[in-house]
Amino acid sequence: MTTYEERRERRRRFLRRNLVWIVPLGALAAASMFVGVGFLVTWLWRVTVGDIFGFKAISFWQAWGLILLSQILFKANMQRTMPVGPMYRRAYERAASAAGGPAGPEAEV
Repeated sequence: MTTYEERRERRRRFLRRNLVWIVPLGALAAASMFVGVGFLVTWLWRVTVGDIFGFKAISFWQAWGLILLSQILFKANMQRTMPVGPMYRRAYERAASAAGGPAGPEAEV
């Protein structure tokens, strides 16, 4: 069995050895995703909104403007109001059992 430090050092060595081709490959993947998503939104606009409502086609940069606008409008302040996960669930159950209440969120129904 290997320790955490040995596994971490092995990952570091792998990254140092292969960084020469990982960085350009990552940059190429990011650029292709950027272009692909832009053309996808442009195409979807042309085949859906253009056909349904008769709007004119949009350009690549207008498509990216729509993506940015939708991110601002629909994803702003999208954070959890209550922590989620097994650690928080156990804490909730302990607090509820200490207070004499139901055993968990499922018992509230």
